[in-house]
Amino acid sequence: MARPRPAHYSGAQKALHWTIAALVLAMVGIGLTMTAIGEGAARNALYEIHKSIGVIVLSLTVVRLALRWRRGAPPLVAGLPGWQRAAAHASHLALYALLVAVPLVGWSGVSACCPPVNLFWTVPVTLPVGGGIEAAKPILAVHDVLALSLAAVVAIHIAAALHHHLGRRDETLRRMLPGSAAGQRQEVDVPHRAGRA
Repeated sequence: MARPRPAHYSGAQKALHWTIAALVLAMVGIGLTMTAIGEGAARNALYEIHKSIGVIVLSLTVVRLALRWRRGAPPLVAGLPGWQRAAAHASHLALYALLVAVPLVGWSGVSACCPPVNLFWTVPVTLPVGGGIEAAKPILAVHDVLALSLAAVVAIHIAAALHHHLGRRDETLRRMLPGSAAGQRQEVDVPHRAGRA
């Protein structure tokens, strides 16, 4: 029998969502700044911060996926056309996949060619990947493409959330806000067990 889905996100799920969102936006901003400034101490510092944030995003995403598998997530709000439901599921799948792939591929590329990766200049977290610069070039090229894809999916995710909040005026965004337990109108009603009111 299918496991009943929760009516709202847990506090931990909300905290992970907004923490990862803030870190991804910071990582994108730092990445763009890195490419805009010349070589030097400032760029090297931003590079180290960018790599460290990537490792943290990967770690938190794994925790978030484990929590989602264990607890589940609320169903979609009621009244969505079939294509919107399919698009929502596809975009969430793409978002989770990219949140794992982007930092993991970047981490692998840097580990293959560059000085040891240290988490904020302290804990060494270099992956056992070899091959030098020739191996790193195609890996980092894939990382760049995946990073642009992640930025596009995040933009779509934000646009969809605003559409639900400002256009449809449903509970999609509100139920992810801290302190909210929204979820009155959902796509699937959680069945009552026998003997419960």
